[in-house]
Amino acid sequence: MRIALIHNARSRKNRRNGSSFAVEAQALLGKDFVPSDTREGTTEHVRQLYERGIDTILIDGGDGTVSTALTAIARAYPADRLPDIVVLASGNTNLIAGDVGFGLRGMEAIQRLRQGDLRSSVRTPIRLSWPGTDRMPVLGLFGGCAGYARAVRIAHSPTVLRFAPHDLAVGITLLSTFVSLMFRKSREEWLRGDPLRIETGGHVYDGQSFMFLTTGLSHLSRGIWPFWDAEPNVEGLRYLDVSAWPDSLLRATAALLCGRAPRWLRRHQDYVSGRTDDMTLVTESDFVLDGEVFSAAPDGVLRLERASRFRFLHA
Repeated sequence: MRIALIHNARSRKNRRNGSSFAVEAQALLGKDFVPSDTREGTTEHVRQLYERGIDTILIDGGDGTVSTALTAIARAYPADRLPDIVVLASGNTNLIAGDVGFGLRGMEAIQRLRQGDLRSSVRTPIRLSWPGTDRMPVLGLFGGCAGYARAVRIAHSPTVLRFAPHDLAVGITLLSTFVSLMFRKSREEWLRGDPLRIETGGHVYDGQSFMFLTTGLSHLSRGIWPFWDAEPNVEGLRYLDVSAWPDSLLRATAALLCGRAPRWLRRHQDYVSGRTDDMTLVTESDFVLDGEVFSAAPDGVLRLERASRFRFLHA
């Protein structure tokens, strides 16, 4: 096993715990210690890791750092030679680590990794692209648009980031939506939604969307799971689209925050969930992937596809 570390010194836990781990890890790994940078800068570092035969990459940061690292790895490594991934939960939001995290941090994680005898799981990230543009595709594991993009701006406010539990990223985001719904002016704006056209699997959903979500994860924090389909154990992108002015919104949200999708919800026309390998969206809304906000393309078209399969290691 040849390991490297992508380290985000700006992540919340790394700032709080000081630089001692970074100093020790850099002394141990030398040029295989990579500071997290822009996607382009990280990609160049990761290309060098591939050339040196690195087959296991630790990612020390939050969801945004994981997204940056997976994007760089997908650009630098052949799809059939992807390295094993170890996620160390150190960020403002650690939704990904809650599903596929290693379970340890710091030098303890490196030592445990070298001992071997680890568990693993496979996930297929979302590949987000903008057809007909020169924007490079990016990878991530949880995203959405319409009301989700609005809610993320609230959830990323200094007040929420300071006081909210960071493993409740999705729950805090959804709950912030309901705070906005308490006020008449913002309630009408939120419930009116955004124009959204979804094309997937021969089906087309075209109208106003209150909230659209998608994920390549299998579990979210605290039992929250706002998705359902007829094949829960089959790989693919899970998605949920909630129509504008949805009926029984409070009742539906209460169920999904508890990871339940009762029969009435599965059959309701205002709530559409499923699994797909690829889909095309047409929307004026920004799209948020692992906490990063991406502006819409001029024509509003974006593509969501299954990326290559990654193997995540667990202590």
